[in-house]
Amino acid sequence: MQSIEQKNNENPPANTKRIYRWADLPNTTENQTYWVTNTGQDPRKVILAKRTRQVLEGLMRSPIHSASYCRLSDHVLPLRRDHGIDIRCDMFANDVETGRTRYGVYVLVSQVQPVLDKVAA
Repeated sequence: MQSIEQKNNENPPANTKRIYRWADLPNTTENQTYWVTNTGQDPRKVILAKRTRQVLEGLMRSPIHSASYCRLSDHVLPLRRDHGIDIRCDMFANDVETGRTRYGVYVLVSQVQPVLDKVAA
């Protein structure tokens, strides 16, 4: 479920967020149940907590830079592999802020909605 798209001569979406520290993501770490729907599949429930939940909540708000000081990839991989959440990595050229010639932006592809009743820890 890993997809990477090269976006030549494009800029990332204007609402892309650069993550410098965990405080740049939503402060949501307790257990939460979500409905996840991928194209052509029935919705299913997943339960997330801690940093993995923070990363998903951040992706639900906007695309986020894949290279961060928080090692977001350590949490994106389990979201993809263990929970079947489709997260695409779009590759762009020339990051003005860091000087990198190539960089990625994570984009949530799955439809994700929180279940209103929280799951007890």
